[in-house]
Amino acid sequence: MYDHLPAFRPDVAVLFGKELPKLGIQSDLLGQLASGRSVAEAHAWPAGQVFLHGRERKGILGHMLRPLLDVSLLWRVNSEHRLIQVRDKIRTGLIALLYARVSGRKMAYWMSFPFVEGFRIRHEEIGRRQGLLVWLVNGLRAVSARSLYYGFLAARVDHLFVQSDAMLEFMAGKGVARARMTAVPMGVDAAHFKNVCAPSVRPSLFEGRQVIAYLGVLSRSRKSEFLLDVLAAVRASMPNAFLLLAGDAASEDEQIWFREQIAVRGLSDHVWLTGWLPQAQALPLLKCAALGLSPFPRDYLFDTNSPTKAIEYLALGIPCVGNENPDQRLVLESSEGGLCVPMDVTSFRDAALKLLSDPEYAKDCGVRGQAWVAQHRSYQAIAAKVAAVYQQLLAR
Repeated sequence: MYDHLPAFRPDVAVLFGKELPKLGIQSDLLGQLASGRSVAEAHAWPAGQVFLHGRERKGILGHMLRPLLDVSLLWRVNSEHRLIQVRDKIRTGLIALLYARVSGRKMAYWMSFPFVEGFRIRHEEIGRRQGLLVWLVNGLRAVSARSLYYGFLAARVDHLFVQSDAMLEFMAGKGVARARMTAVPMGVDAAHFKNVCAPSVRPSLFEGRQVIAYLGVLSRSRKSEFLLDVLAAVRASMPNAFLLLAGDAASEDEQIWFREQIAVRGLSDHVWLTGWLPQAQALPLLKCAALGLSPFPRDYLFDTNSPTKAIEYLALGIPCVGNENPDQRLVLESSEGGLCVPMDVTSFRDAALKLLSDPEYAKDCGVRGQAWVAQHRSYQAIAAKVAAVYQQLLAR
């Protein structure tokens, strides 16, 4: 795994840790321990064993050693495994592919993000501001990743799992046969979300307010200040509108930046920025909201993603206003669980006001969205699709 352990993303923790074992698919996790997390936390994996090669290593040396340390774990696992799957790690994938071929196993790759394109953009963005060595290393990584992944690895694995239909088409354009790919969009543990209840005592900040919610990461790259501009526009017509931000920026400098954006717009009394919360605390707060916002910047990098926020709002029975990222548009239009509009302030304002001013319509959207997610984007339904791919793959 590219992410450090313990596993926290739902397409790992819920799909592989909870749902696939019910269908006879067991999995062991191989990787390194995240900073600040205990070995016991990482080993709390219900679907199998966890193999660690130490804590997160930073810097150029750690980056260079990581694939060798990853693959060293393969020697520690038993011979019963029939398939090796690598998630988002190109160099590790190359060595694992060789190991799979020598040991007679199948090899799958899980592509949750177009990292090759991300490396290229990272190289362009930093320029030489962080020194010649950092610039050269990032450039070498971008060039080598493109050649190794598109030119070799993706075309030779037994199966490639991708994040969305858009990503599948993108990889087909790189020469990967569609028959050897499966799109696995993001989902939720629908049964868990359906049982979430609002707090028995409504938070005092919400009293007399029309609460609009946003769940997740805040950042410049996501243009998160857009959320504040939408709130300001909504408040011009509905002065009691209030924005709940259940999340935060990932880095300290971006946390400072976003708080400055709130202050400069004079919205400090109309925004609750909770900071990072455990899901058990964040979801009940979201149930107090009249709607959720899911703006997702449009470009070729983000368009291949499968946004989770819209799915999570709908799973809670909350209508969503989102923009036309391909997968998000499919979700909102197919479910009729909200409104899909262009990512501009006026369009988001009008959509939000339509839901806020018509509670019955908003309620119907919530009911429709929750039912659609349970049928199409619950990890129970997704697991059946993924398990079928493994069974077909291993039958050959």
